[in-house]
Amino acid sequence: MSTFPPHFLFSLRFEAKSVPAGRARLTPEFLGEKYELPALGSFPPPQTAAAKPAGTPDFHFRFGWRADGLFLTVVLRGKKKPVAVVPQRLEASDSLSLMLDTRDVRVIHRATKFCHRLLFTPIDPKNAAAGAAPGAVWLPIHRAKAHPNPVDTARFETAYAAKKDGWSMSVFMPGDTLTGYDPAEHTRIGLSFILFDSEFGWLTQQLPDYFPVAEDPSLWAAVDLVG
Repeated sequence: MSTFPPHFLFSLRFEAKSVPAGRARLTPEFLGEKYELPALGSFPPPQTAAAKPAGTPDFHFRFGWRADGLFLTVVLRGKKKPVAVVPQRLEASDSLSLMLDTRDVRVIHRATKFCHRLLFTPIDPKNAAAGAAPGAVWLPIHRAKAHPNPVDTARFETAYAAKKDGWSMSVFMPGDTLTGYDPAEHTRIGLSFILFDSEFGWLTQQLPDYFPVAEDPSLWAAVDLVG
């Protein structure tokens, strides 16, 4: 039997619903179920029975848009261990990597200036003792033809809540911090994500982690910004 990922044979396309206008206060679970996008990947099975986590992971990825920016909500439940964030090793910390292409140019394998890679951690590593807000950093995309304008992640709005068995996090990314974001003219964007959890391992939107999802926009899903 072939072990070739079946999702690789399809070009995925989803719909992201609009968020009502207004200055509603951002909460850790700001976006509800109607904003949920599928996570077609799966956490890897444990190598040994002893390594099997005691809990069952329950993951939700929600995404919404507005003329002035993009919204993201992540919920992870089923954990038995605390969140692990190491400032010196962010990519090996509990985190969500979000890949965005504001123009959905997915016919090429190397990122353009419209492609962004953002890493969100449940606890801001610069102020981990407080644990009141998540951290957000921009990361360069390997082999990119060009990088976007500097992304001012300090302008992102964040909200975070620690749960007994996990965490939830919401982020608002102002559109003017994302090169090329113009939903009036470009109503489709490219999107992918990689969740890393120190207890459960990797979870991707579509393909296993051995595919170069973090650097190849042709592997990202298309998302229509619908009203």
